[in-house]
Amino acid sequence: MLPPLGDLLAIDDELHLDGLAGPVDAVRDINGRMHIYATSVTDAMLVQGYLVARDRHVQLEFLRRAAVGRLAEMLGAVSPGLHETDIGFRHIGLHRTAAVIYEQAPSGDRALLDAFAAGVSQLYAELRTGERELPQGIAAIKPEIFGEWTAVDSLAVGRLQTWLLSYSGDGDISNQALLDDLRLGFDAADSDPAVAQRAGIERDFMRFASSHPATTISGISAIGGTSTAGRSGQLDAGSRAEPSGGMGMSRPPRIDPPLRKLIDDSRRVHRALDRVRDVLARKGYFGSNNWAVGPELSATGNALLASDPHLGLGAPAIFWPVSIHVEHADEDDVSDDLNVAGIAFPGIPGIILGHNEHVAWGATVAMHDVTDVYRETLTADGTAVMFNGEAVALETITEEIDTGTGDIVTYDVQVVPHHGPIFPTIVDGQVVAPDPATGALSVRWTGLGPTGEFSAVMGLLRARSVDEARAALDDFGTGAQNWMLADVNGDIAWTTHALVPYRSAGALSWDPATYQGQLPCFVLPGDGSAEWTGYWPDDQVPWAKNPPPGYIATANNDPVGGTVDNDPSDDSQADGSSAYLNCGYAAGHRQGRIQALIDDRDEPLTLDDMSAIQGDHRSPLGARLTEGLLLAIDATSQELAVPGSHPDLANIVADPSYDSALFAQVRGLLESWRDESDYAAASGVNPDDNIALPLELPEARAAQATTIFNAWLVRLAARVFGDEMAHVQRSGGDSRYHAALWHLMTAEPATLATYDASTGDSALFDDIGTPQVETRQERIARALLDALSWLAQNRGPIESWRWGALHTVTFEPAAPTFATLAMPHPKDEVFTDGFPRHGDMFVVDASNYRMHRAVDDELQFAFGSGPTQRFVIEMDPAGLKARNALPGGAVFDADSAHHGDQAEEWRRNQVHDVPYQLDAVIAAAETRTVVRPLD
Repeated sequence: MLPPLGDLLAIDDELHLDGLAGPVDAVRDINGRMHIYATSVTDAMLVQGYLVARDRHVQLEFLRRAAVGRLAEMLGAVSPGLHETDIGFRHIGLHRTAAVIYEQAPSGDRALLDAFAAGVSQLYAELRTGERELPQGIAAIKPEIFGEWTAVDSLAVGRLQTWLLSYSGDGDISNQALLDDLRLGFDAADSDPAVAQRAGIERDFMRFASSHPATTISGISAIGGTSTAGRSGQLDAGSRAEPSGGMGMSRPPRIDPPLRKLIDDSRRVHRALDRVRDVLARKGYFGSNNWAVGPELSATGNALLASDPHLGLGAPAIFWPVSIHVEHADEDDVSDDLNVAGIAFPGIPGIILGHNEHVAWGATVAMHDVTDVYRETLTADGTAVMFNGEAVALETITEEIDTGTGDIVTYDVQVVPHHGPIFPTIVDGQVVAPDPATGALSVRWTGLGPTGEFSAVMGLLRARSVDEARAALDDFGTGAQNWMLADVNGDIAWTTHALVPYRSAGALSWDPATYQGQLPCFVLPGDGSAEWTGYWPDDQVPWAKNPPPGYIATANNDPVGGTVDNDPSDDSQADGSSAYLNCGYAAGHRQGRIQALIDDRDEPLTLDDMSAIQGDHRSPLGARLTEGLLLAIDATSQELAVPGSHPDLANIVADPSYDSALFAQVRGLLESWRDESDYAAASGVNPDDNIALPLELPEARAAQATTIFNAWLVRLAARVFGDEMAHVQRSGGDSRYHAALWHLMTAEPATLATYDASTGDSALFDDIGTPQVETRQERIARALLDALSWLAQNRGPIESWRWGALHTVTFEPAAPTFATLAMPHPKDEVFTDGFPRHGDMFVVDASNYRMHRAVDDELQFAFGSGPTQRFVIEMDPAGLKARNALPGGAVFDADSAHHGDQAEEWRRNQVHDVPYQLDAVIAAAETRTVVRPLD
């Protein structure tokens, strides 16, 4: 039987796989992408399983073992305590849910999952027998760990991805701990006036409103595409303005010690889960961008789409590039044919992001709040919880974990039937039973039950219009995404469909003026007063089609403006139902910038323009905060010239490290950054040889200013909030620094909860540990002194400062034992500290570093999460035009030419044309393998 491509291309290799109904062609193109040609979808899935396992077997096994709680078996011998991560995932039970999903799945879906698993298993068998060797550089694991792959494993890996993108149990607990710390640490009745003055600090530090008010649509009433995009942040009339003023705060209740103990006891399992989270979304923050442009804004009159999801920048890349083409032998029945291209999540059959011949799609995390943590009251014997005044018996699931060191840990997962599993308390590597006197914390998450993501995505692959695509995604229940859609008819659409719970009034009894009451992003009472009461109807979960502006954009932003007034609890749907979606979203700067770049254009958009927007690195914080820094520099100069003109700066100009000439030079660089480069966060380092660009070039001067600004920004956050964090015994800072600093620096002082009438500003600018009262201007200047001193000590004279020398990226493997597969290589003599990159906090071309550091910490600006593809496509009915680049290659083997080839494009913000039509694939072909049934 002839293979699908017949004699169109020379055959380089043949292999045989069990379970195939007919021959399959597998073409690798010059960019490493696999193109699979088959006569049935089942055959295509089997070959996809084999090929992705061939390219990414170590990654697949890591993901599988993380999802099912068996990592320690693989790496426990070299990573002590890794079994605690397994305990965390057994607690959540992704493997248990996956088994139920498989049992309930339609027979057709099960067949595809089984075929994919059979393909992976046959590659794994080659590893076990030694027919195929592990890549060079893989240490500490043995071929025998690659056991049979099952369909349930694929579904567990899929549920792992939805866990990463939607589970927030640890965040709810962290929010509660911080709220309690701030309330307890800063009491209005405290005998220390400086402490009492800070009462209400939680309102200034824990912000729900995004820094930039950009939304996707202009309110709940705009769902369905009947309104303009909400770049101005305007709200429905039902939204309330944020309360102003810090007066009249009632004394908050004292903190509950048993609750604090429960929170502290849960931290160990959260840290264990973070081992996996950090692999999938490393250092800093993660998110995504996508947008679709309708024909009226397109230079060709065709719809355009761009998608760059932001996850961990590891080695290998998170996604695997593939095209799947299925043409059945029966030409009269084409309903099951496939012609789809894009990227797959290794371990899951099909394609998650990409296009077919009719529709293209991208995704960003929608941020719907679908997780609640409950404080449970246990009965005296610890076997039941109290719910609505009745004792409800706990369910128990026994789990056994191989630690990888010869020991077995056995423990019982206790489950509250109406909520979910109880967070385990880990002591000395063992799970201990909860204390009935203290109670327990349980978690409810939509991902704990079976939902239909696989069916939804398979339906998406066959969609012929944005309407069909949206209908297919109605089956997508957990891990809500902002699905951006465009089709060859010129239509664009967006949907965020998932199971979004309604909460009872007891879960939303929040008072934004006092930060009292209940909110789902904190720990809720488990007594029955704060329950889920159902799910949003499909048509009410935010979506739009062909809105009047001619485009739709998302960037993990508040989709409808429910948090713009800093009160997530107060919005309602038309029927009076609560419109609560979440407590907080991304800072909003990426969304605002994307919308501005589209709104402010004089010419229609091209594919090149779409890629250029993806690479935009204008610093939003630089554009907003630099003027205040310039004013402080001027004030120090005035105080030096006329002592007493700015008495709050007398200590600054008297400091031995103060150099008025250096301050003047910095001022000139910042002005140039503004006037010459429009705050471009430039690298200033040649990406080819890692050599600093000469200062004659504007990019080099912008890179100097970017370096100074970001070093100052980190030190400013620590100078402003570090003393308060130390007072409540929180070391190293807090991830909310950026939002809190933005609020403090941009709000009217009198509206701040920590407003001090005697200074006319927030008390947070004062250092609680010093006898004098520091001012906003003093903190700004002091932080600049800090930054300049650190840069001089660590980077030499100012002429040598370049942002790209500090702001670097390294594609790191999932485990330290695989370090030789990193990019750049650990022994690379040119890129010794990673690849230089542009961008800073909240730019469109995401490159966020960890901003929350203590004032005496070393400054570190490397980042490890960002765009995991840069995909743009024109929906031309005569032939789609797609471009892409991944942060790494298709193959996890340093000896392969495709180990890091796309990373070279990615780090230069370049893309390549993706071959899709058969003639383009043949022209770009590197090798052809014919896969035949095993005789």
